[in-house]
Amino acid sequence: MPSDQLAAPRSYRQLARPGADEDFRTELAGLFPGESLTALSRTIAAEGAVSLTGLTPPTDFDRFRRVYDGEMQAKGSRGPLHSYLNITSSTPLMRSPGLWETIAHPLYVVVVAYALGGPVKIIDLRSKDTQPLDVVARDNTLHLDNSPFIDEYKVVATWTLGTVKGPSGQGLTYLPGTNKLFRNCFVEPDGSVWSDEDACIFPTGARVDEVLEAQAAILAEAEPTVVHLAGLDGPCSTIFSASRVVHHRYRTADGSPRSSLMATFHRVEDGGELLHSTESPFSPLHRFLLTGGSREAFMAAVAAEKDHIAAAMDRLAEQPDLVVDARRHSLKGAARDDWYARQHRGVTLNGLRSSRMAQHPGRTGATHDWLVQRLLHDLQGPLNMPFFSDLRETRRRRARIWIREMSPENVSKVVKTANLYSPRAGSAPDGPAIGTAVADLRSCLLDLGRLLSKAPMSEAPLSGSGDEFPGSTDEVVNRSLSPFVGDLGITASWLDDTDPDSVLTATAFALLAAALAAGWFTLGDAGWRLAARLRRQYLVLVAGSPAVEHA
Repeated sequence: MPSDQLAAPRSYRQLARPGADEDFRTELAGLFPGESLTALSRTIAAEGAVSLTGLTPPTDFDRFRRVYDGEMQAKGSRGPLHSYLNITSSTPLMRSPGLWETIAHPLYVVVVAYALGGPVKIIDLRSKDTQPLDVVARDNTLHLDNSPFIDEYKVVATWTLGTVKGPSGQGLTYLPGTNKLFRNCFVEPDGSVWSDEDACIFPTGARVDEVLEAQAAILAEAEPTVVHLAGLDGPCSTIFSASRVVHHRYRTADGSPRSSLMATFHRVEDGGELLHSTESPFSPLHRFLLTGGSREAFMAAVAAEKDHIAAAMDRLAEQPDLVVDARRHSLKGAARDDWYARQHRGVTLNGLRSSRMAQHPGRTGATHDWLVQRLLHDLQGPLNMPFFSDLRETRRRRARIWIREMSPENVSKVVKTANLYSPRAGSAPDGPAIGTAVADLRSCLLDLGRLLSKAPMSEAPLSGSGDEFPGSTDEVVNRSLSPFVGDLGITASWLDDTDPDSVLTATAFALLAAALAAGWFTLGDAGWRLAARLRRQYLVLVAGSPAVEHA
């Protein structure tokens, strides 16, 4: 909706500082006379996104791509929908000049800072490989990213896996012009302001129609405009307003496997999140993106890259086709009709999961491998978590991502360790009937939250658990777990038995959170009892019958 219709416009930080934003933009533009910055910024303001291809020479990109492929093969999560890697965990990638040229070229940083109206930082840096797959899941539903109370920009680079060609399928897809609108919020009687993740997604025909009608009013065009960035000659880097322009990854069984990088940018003063990388950056600007700082420090870092940025702008002026004509990649006719139908009538995650689990040799639920595979699928299900106007949900982000993107090996280690320690903690109670599943989940999360609130980190590795317990050395994830558990408790308070998919997803997250908490912190036997209790409840939800003892 337009900003003048919001329930609490003063809670939206991007609306509270127009004068300061314009002052910053004027200073930044003064460093770069000419049309390039103005033209790119104008496109983003009008469309919500701008894409470039060919700015990085193919030989340089291929050198980076080979490092990327090696790291993804060695460290990627290999999940049921995609393979994920937190790039800060990869020293070879963080030290690759090609990474920074592809995802955080100084020109891209300037364009993002101009759009946001202030100095910027990177708060998330990730990669994903995706295979052709026909599925409509939470992972790729039409959506908006992050909180409605700040603006978030992303740079996403996509290419065909193992090549220097552009994506041939599964491309970033967006609805131009929708960036001019805002998500509304909820206001409590006490004046507190909040929103939730369900307000960010468009999973039904009615919701898709709603956003297409809003787009039609903005663009004054008779037909919907749906840009699908595929069929490009070279790798494509797209700068877009991730929290405002409606978008998704359009997944079908067509095309080739796709690789991607994604950097998430916030204004420095919007929340306390940082990338938490210990790698030495290549330049003062890269250092600023990792650590933040003052406006003066940002301007000085940009000025140090002035020649690099000017050279890129000169190339754009000489080769205007390096800026992708997005409208040439709009879906038309039958292709657009097929896209529309798939948004709410395609293969669901439940259908995909059922098909895969039916082929699993342990489909009775009596094997460890069966449980691991089932958890991996259920972690990709619906989970509606809160956003707050003070941005405190940022504290949970790292733990939530870490659990959702756990590799099969890490899930297996956590489950095995929980099974090893649970008998020592006493046998788990019988699983409750489905009607009490939500109440039991809430109770477990309250108990887990209380334990975490006063438990120190475990100083010694778990005996008998084999190699290193997953995540035990990641202090950022460890600190994020307690806030995640607290917010998951809020999610559980919203659930009821009319939404079994969300109950199942929340229980899968709670089970792994409890087992990780028992391994990372000194919770004693009480922590393992909670993990055992949640495991039993999860299996009851999956099977609709008492849990199998040896799963």
